Amino acid sequence: MKKIHAIGSGVILLLLITGISLAGNFDYNPGQEAIKYKHEMTDDVSGEGYAKEYKRINTNNLSLLQYSHGSGTIDQADILTSQQKTTHDGNTYWVYEWDSKKGIYTWAKKFGGANSVISYTRQYDNIQSPTRFAWGTGYYAANPIGINSLLKDKIVAKSYQEAASMHREIEYAHAVHGDIAVDINCTGHTVDKDGVGILNMNIDDDVTQGTLHIGELVSNPKLLKFKPTDTTSAFGHIAGLKDPIIEVDNDYIGNFQVQKTMKLEITKSKSSWADDWLPCCHGGFFDMLSYKFDKQYAGQKGIFDCTCRNTSISTMKPKWNTSQAQFPTEDYRYVP
Repeated sequence: MKKIHAIGSGVILLLLITGISLAGNFDYNPGQEAIKYKHEMTDDVSGEGYAKEYKRINTNNLSLLQYSHGSGTIDQADILTSQQKTTHDGNTYWVYEWDSKKGIYTWAKKFGGANSVISYTRQYDNIQSPTRFAWGTGYYAANPIGINSLLKDKIVAKSYQEAASMHREIEYAHAVHGDIAVDINCTGHTVDKDGVGILNMNIDDDVTQGTLHIGELVSNPKLLKFKPTDTTSAFGHIAGLKDPIIEVDNDYIGNFQVQKTMKLEITKSKSSWADDWLPCCHGGFFDMLSYKFDKQYAGQKGIFDCTCRNTSISTMKPKWNTSQAQFPTEDYRYVP
């Protein structure tokens, strides 16, 4: 059979969405509790025989799956890091906003979402071949086991808050050579700062006599409906598969050299709120809830805690005797 090489040129898919907030129950990786941690792992493997690798990382709003197996000559290395920076309860704040049901402005507690990041790079140069080796003792020591497994290498990255996923999978290959890099970062918005969601995958694959699948999906957030009991859908909720923002479904069968770059970035706008000059008219000033009370109400605070009075008195010339009446008598009146 004549060997055919097809070289795929570099493809860049860049999505930048601003001015929307994707906050909702579907933000989170179903069933994953947000626990602060930092994880690092490195691998460097070379040899001949049979190898199987499985890695699954789940933060509370991101996930990464890596799976590979095959027999033959194996030479591969990877670096995996992940971190859950904050938890849901550790990133809350209050905003003063319009309540359409009550028809008034009121204080509302908001959740900025957990902040997490996953980074993964992998290099590989594997050649498939049958292999035989003795297994244990007894019969299998005298009769070596034969394994003839074609090569498979799969990586799936998901960002739940962005309702986005990227997928690359090699199957039934006789040889694979190349590298792949994945970066996922989910930073929630706060009361005074926008959040950002990033999902990138860089692929450089040389596949011999095999299949290569590359896919990307960015669902329409307006069509998402949360269903916590649904474990069959891609994100643990009813994903907006109808009219998605981005859908990529590429398949290559045979001998291919493919380079692809997929980049997704979504800006999650900070919360908007009303800010009256004296919002304490709805209640006591010092009982007001605020993300940064001293900074936000610095101008009004001096009135209610009398610090502005004390500051003003300290600047009076001649110096006031505050034990006397606030309005100067003839004895205290300043005469130039």
